[in-house]
Amino acid sequence: MATITKKTKMSDLIHYRLRITTIDNRGFVGQLLAFDNHLNLVLSDTEEFRITKKSYQELKKTNNSDSIVEEKRALGLIILRGEQVVTFSVESPPPTGIKERLGKLEKGKGVSRPIKQATGSRKIGLQGPVRTGKGFVPPRR
Repeated sequence: MATITKKTKMSDLIHYRLRITTIDNRGFVGQLLAFDNHLNLVLSDTEEFRITKKSYQELKKTNNSDSIVEEKRALGLIILRGEQVVTFSVESPPPTGIKERLGKLEKGKGVSRPIKQATGSRKIGLQGPVRTGKGFVPPRR
């Protein structure tokens, strides 16, 4: 496991479990899957934490003297906008063996190519709706 220092790059934190605080004081804990230049984050197995104050009526019903409550809910896979992020810290390292398992994956057979245009006036590929006498009709799937 690599040590986390001030010189650690974001790419080194992929698959680490991070704790993130947003500008509205919500906390998110999730496994970092991806990020970009704007610090937009893709997190998996995410949980959200919010600190709220209960109203007097709710406290009276439960006979509980704690007015501040931490609410927790499971969100799963989320995309967190970078301008919302205030701080983040490492919660835990990636699960054991994940880097080795990802390194052993084989390349697929697929090849990506642009769509070729047919010669002549008719184009093949992505098309919009077809004009008929009754207006626009979406193409059948």
